[in-house]
Amino acid sequence: MGSLAGKSPADTYKSLLKVADETNGVSTTLSAIEDGEGTSSCLSISDDNFNIQPQNDNTTSTFRVRDTSNNTILAADTSNSTVKVGSSQAHANTQILEFSAYRLVPVAGTHYFIPCSGNNFAGSALAEVACGTGTDPDTTLDAGATTDELVNMLFLAPYNLTIDGVKFMVSTDTDTDTTINVHLYKFTMTNAGGTSDGNLSSGTLLANGQATNVDRNVLKTVTASIDSSSVSADEVIACFVENVTNTDDINIRVQVKYHIA
Repeated sequence: MGSLAGKSPADTYKSLLKVADETNGVSTTLSAIEDGEGTSSCLSISDDNFNIQPQNDNTTSTFRVRDTSNNTILAADTSNSTVKVGSSQAHANTQILEFSAYRLVPVAGTHYFIPCSGNNFAGSALAEVACGTGTDPDTTLDAGATTDELVNMLFLAPYNLTIDGVKFMVSTDTDTDTTINVHLYKFTMTNAGGTSDGNLSSGTLLANGQATNVDRNVLKTVTASIDSSSVSADEVIACFVENVTNTDDINIRVQVKYHIA
């Protein structure tokens, strides 16, 4: 680091910092911190406030706090409007959404909703709800008389969300090896005050994964592939499971990592 010792102000004024308000100095009003020739920095201060705002360009490194090993532990990214924290640099508003089912009874090749947030099957009155027999779940659904069951299957997004990761673990109830497919979807849900309220449309694949050689002797853990990450406020998120091989009961837990966008 350089020193100003023995140097005149005329030679060093460009490296000196001052506030822009040269009349009042630090006051109750934010004033930009400038160098000696009046070039503003990204910093402003008052007697009660401290502000960081880029002068020209938003960047992923607008603000950083690092430890002595130079590892970032707090970061503000004005390019993507995000704040990340900790050694993992996870989004500060990261959340975990969970879908789970105990002894879901399938028909081979059919996609079923996985209950959300602790709802279940065995020992309860909750019924399985199917959503297609194609390669992927159907992108629309009018569940008719079983629409009431969808309350337990859907997560209504309260804000715009970004999906960061999906992981699931799964087992079945016999010794027969099976193949299990999982799909995470978002839908538009009708809410117009009429008889079609609760119908699902505009289904979009968010993530998918497959577990093979699944039976009751193992817990298969799979990290799903992210296909689309954006979910808008008031869209609903649903998770589906398919037993490709047979009708063995499915036990499954799905974790969806997301942050508020």
